Amino acid sequence: MNGGLRLAKSGDQLAWTKEEILAGLEHFHKLYNRYPTALEIDRYEYLPSSRSIQRSYGGLVVLRKELIPKSQSNYTQGRYRSTIAKQTWDRAAKYEEEFYNFLTSHFKPIAVHEHKIIRPGNVCCDFYVYLNEDEGFIIDLFYAQDMFSLVGVINIKLRRYAHLPRKTYFVLVGNEEITIDQIRSKILNRKVPIPGNIFVDTENNFKLATIHSINKQSQYLS
Repeated sequence: MNGGLRLAKSGDQLAWTKEEILAGLEHFHKLYNRYPTALEIDRYEYLPSSRSIQRSYGGLVVLRKELIPKSQSNYTQGRYRSTIAKQTWDRAAKYEEEFYNFLTSHFKPIAVHEHKIIRPGNVCCDFYVYLNEDEGFIIDLFYAQDMFSLVGVINIKLRRYAHLPRKTYFVLVGNEEITIDQIRSKILNRKVPIPGNIFVDTENNFKLATIHSINKQSQYLS
């Protein structure tokens, strides 16, 4: 225990106190300037699972209202959810349009396909770019507020793309504070390596470096 913090351990049956949960919530807030969602609580090392909070205290919404009454208690309903959804949609549309314009400045428009369904798997990607009649590569844009959320997003995307036999680029957009060196270090230290056909990149590095190595393989340069 450190300053009220308790480290979550697998198989630990000792009930968490409200004080320990509050310490974990505040610790998360100190790091990320916001309180965690249910999914983030399940991954955070200083908090119990959201399911155990449900069993012991009637759920996250109830406990948030009691422990941090001035914060947004319900992250899944009402005006908060609508606002976040609109912001997310607007941001995604903006970056997709900008990225499409960038790609068509390098490749002929006939080679750049938006929201293509990749089979097998029926995976809808942001972009599929043909290099020749038979081969191409996938681009999936994503946003991450910090390295913590970046890891979570990558893990989700890996479940969708890991089985596809094509080069795939997960490209971080909208956050220049996360560098390519930070991403490479995090990828290098993963317990489970990322498949060799999948690459995690920043928008800046993709546009300044990665695109030039890709161009050498294309028959559809503009």
